[in-house]
Amino acid sequence: MYTMVPFRRAMNTAFAPLFNDSLFNEFFGERSMPEMRVDVRERESAYLLEADLPGLKKEDIKLNVNNGVLTISADLHSEKKEEQSGYVCSERRCGHVERSFNLEGIDVSGVKADYQNGVLMVLLPKQKVEEKKDGFSIAIGDDLSHLNEANK
Repeated sequence: MYTMVPFRRAMNTAFAPLFNDSLFNEFFGERSMPEMRVDVRERESAYLLEADLPGLKKEDIKLNVNNGVLTISADLHSEKKEEQSGYVCSERRCGHVERSFNLEGIDVSGVKADYQNGVLMVLLPKQKVEEKKDGFSIAIGDDLSHLNEANK
């Protein structure tokens, strides 16, 4: 499961002391940025990644694999306008969300994705581990005369 830790979480723990500044957090903090909530569940033969992306169309979501890294990204654009007697309420939400995951140990050719009811589901099948032979016997008596002629 270690390979499925999101890059952002790993980066936050490694570099957190460098950016632990109130001005930095207020200006660039996670509260000001839209975010994508992700759950990763381990199954016997695969991981199931579920990303919450409510209000988006399937066409607005991009999944890319590059150099062994899966990147999920989407651009958010929504506007809600309410008019009632005496006041107008208008709210806008826009931004870009992106999460990346290391695909080490994943059979990339078998990755599948679906999007329903605001949840992106990505099936990440595990690579099959080949059994290593600890030891084996070698039969004596094989004819190797063809090797002697090749060395002449």
